[in-house]
Amino acid sequence: MTPDQYRFAAETDQRFGDPALSSNLFSYAKAMALDEADAFPEAEVTRLHNLGLHQVYVPVQLGGQFESAESFVALGRVLARRNMSAAVSYSTMLWTMLAWIGGHSDQKQKIARWVLNNGEFPCLAYSEKTHGADLIANELTAEVQEDGSYRLSGEKWPINRATRSGFLVLLAKVRDDTSLRNHSLFIVNKRELDCRQYYHLPRVKTHGLRGCDISGVGFRDALMPASARIGQEGHGLELALKGFQVTRTFCTALSLGVGDSALRLVTQFALERQLYNGRMADLPHTRETLANAYISQLMAETVSVISARGLHLFPKHFSSWSSVAKVQNTYLIDFSCQKLASLLGARYFMREEYCEGIFQKFLRDGAIVSVFDGSSIVCLDSLATLLPGIAKNRASNSRKLTPEEIRPLFDLRADLPAFPFESFELHGRGRDAVAESLPHLINILSKISADQPECARTAAISAQSEKLLQRLEQLESEIQNSEVVRGERNTPQQFAFAERYCAIHACICALGFWVFNREGLDEFCRQGVWLSAVLERGGSADFHTGSLQHNQVGQLLDQLFRQYRESQMFSLIPWQLAVAGQAEQNS
Repeated sequence: MTPDQYRFAAETDQRFGDPALSSNLFSYAKAMALDEADAFPEAEVTRLHNLGLHQVYVPVQLGGQFESAESFVALGRVLARRNMSAAVSYSTMLWTMLAWIGGHSDQKQKIARWVLNNGEFPCLAYSEKTHGADLIANELTAEVQEDGSYRLSGEKWPINRATRSGFLVLLAKVRDDTSLRNHSLFIVNKRELDCRQYYHLPRVKTHGLRGCDISGVGFRDALMPASARIGQEGHGLELALKGFQVTRTFCTALSLGVGDSALRLVTQFALERQLYNGRMADLPHTRETLANAYISQLMAETVSVISARGLHLFPKHFSSWSSVAKVQNTYLIDFSCQKLASLLGARYFMREEYCEGIFQKFLRDGAIVSVFDGSSIVCLDSLATLLPGIAKNRASNSRKLTPEEIRPLFDLRADLPAFPFESFELHGRGRDAVAESLPHLINILSKISADQPECARTAAISAQSEKLLQRLEQLESEIQNSEVVRGERNTPQQFAFAERYCAIHACICALGFWVFNREGLDEFCRQGVWLSAVLERGGSADFHTGSLQHNQVGQLLDQLFRQYRESQMFSLIPWQLAVAGQAEQNS
C-alpha cells in the first residue's frame, strides 16, 4: 500500500497520463517541442494552477494545503520527471515561504491571499550580475524615506520568472557596509510599484530549462511601501539563509524526478535494443551500470525522504543538514545520468530520434539543480565551516537523542508535528540528528542479529554499520585535528572533509530507512541487498565496473525491471505511476 503522504503525488501523476503518449499535455513530445522553440510552458503551468496546486504552497493554517514536507517533495518528483521547465517555472511559488518564516500575521495573510485568490507567482530576486552568490556584496539599495517607505535602485539578475512573476521576494542593501546586517528582505507586489520606475532585463538564452523565463529586473528610484519589508531591518541575509535551509532540501525532488526519468528511458532502451545476437539489457556491463544507477536513485531517495521528515522534527539542525542533502543528491543523480548516457551512445546527444530526444533535455535540465539556492561549492563551503562544531559536539558526549526522537525521523508510519516555519536558526549548534542516530541504529541491528542468527545478511549489514561508525569517528578525528585559521577561507582539505561527510550521512539515511521500514514495505526492501550495496559503496556517487557482486546485480535488476514493467516509481516505497498508454484526465 502506498503510504498516505505519497498518495496525492501518485494520483497527480496518474491524472497526467503516460508521458510517452504525445497527445498528453505533460508528455515528452510536448516538452521537447517547447524546448526546441525556447517557449515558456504556458499551458502546463496553467493546467497546474487549474488543478489547484498553488494551494499546496500555502500552509493549512493560512487556508492552503501545505502540511507535509515529505508530500511536497513527492509532488515535486512527479512534476520533474515529466518536464523540468514546467516544474521549475511553477516552483517559484515556494518563495512565499520567506513570509511564513519571517513575516508577521498580517503579512502572512496578505501574501496567502495573493497566492490563493489571485494565483500570483513570486520570483526570488537575490543575485546580481557582478556578485553571484556573494550576497553581502550586492549593490541594489533600498533607502528608507521619512514616511518609512523605501527607494529602490539597482538590478537583480539572473532571476527565474523575473518578468512573468506578479510579485518579488527581494534582497536589498540598507546599509553601506559588509556586515551580515546590511540587507533587508522585502516581498512586494509589482502593482504596488510605479511601472515607470522599474523595468525588466532581456531573457537569457540557456542550455537547459530553455523555456523558462530566466531574465532580470531593475529599479530607477522606485518607491516601495514600508509594509513590504519582512522581518527586522538588516535581517535580510539571516532570513535568506534560513529560507535556503528549506529550499535546498526541496531541491532534492528535482534531482529525483530527473534521475527517475533518465533511468527509465535507458532501461527501456536496454530492454528493447538488440545487440550481439541478444538484448542490450543482458550485456554484463549494461546490467551493472543499470544496477548501480538504481542504487544511486534509492540512496538519493532515502537522503531526500529523511531530510524532508527532519525539517518537521529538527529544524535547528538544518544549517548543515540542507547542504548535505542537496550536495549528495545532485552528486548521485548527476554522476548516474552521465553513466546512463554512455549506454545510450550517440542517441543521448540527439535532440530527436529516441523518445523524442528527451534524455538529453533531462541531462541538461538536471545539471542546473546543483547551482540552485547556493551551488554545490557554496553548500560545501558552508558545511565545512560547521563541521568542526558538529565533530566536537558528537565527541563530547552531550545530550543524546532518545529512541523516541529518532524513530519518527526514519519510520514512514510515524506521525510528524506541524511544519515549524519559525524555528529555523542560522547555526545548528553542532547538532546533526542523522549522525547522532547511528549508534542507536547499530544497537537495534545487534538485537535483530541476535534474534535471527540464521539471517546472514542482517549480520553482514550490522558489521558494515560498525565500519560506518568507524569511518564517521575517523573523519571527526581528522576534522578536529586539522588546522583551522579563524577568519580564513576553507582549505581544499576542509572541502574534502565536507564531501566525505555527505557520503557517510547518505549511508546513515539508507540504514535508518531500512531499520525502521523493512517490515512495512515489500520483500525487496526487507531483504536489504540494496542497502548492502549502498554501504559497500560507502555513500559515494561514483561507481565503476566490477564494483557489484553478481547476485547483487541480479536482485537489483529484478526489482528495477519489475517496477519498470508495472509503471512504478523507481523507489523503495510502493508508488504507482501512470501506466503505458494512459490518457490524461481532463477533470
